[in-house]
Amino acid sequence: MPIESHIDEERRRVVARVHGDFTLGEIFEAINRSVQDPRFRPGFSVLSDHTAVGEPLTSLQAQQMVEHLNSLTEFMAGSRWAVIASKPASYGMLHMVSVLAEHVPMDVRVFSTHEEAEAWLSTPEPDGS
Repeated sequence: MPIESHIDEERRRVVARVHGDFTLGEIFEAINRSVQDPRFRPGFSVLSDHTAVGEPLTSLQAQQMVEHLNSLTEFMAGSRWAVIASKPASYGMLHMVSVLAEHVPMDVRVFSTHEEAEAWLSTPEPDGS
């Protein structure tokens, strides 16, 4: 499977790495596996590395991914999702996901480096959480 993920309980996050080409079903399976993991807690953040992705998401796939995230509101509410993308097409499509996800109760942002993504996830939210 082109998606590897694990739960980092100490940092309260899911860490994922996507490499090569993937299907939307594989993305959904990885997300579902993470939220169903007994170590996962609602509100965990996500750090997702897409720097080794083959083909980027399509517009339809981006919309379907946001719909899937919206169906998982009970798990994702209050979460932050930092996505790292280095290829321009992938960065652009993931930015589309972040815009489409504005109605989902999680904050999605795309970064070009691990350092930027980690800095954002490590910064407390304005409400102090």
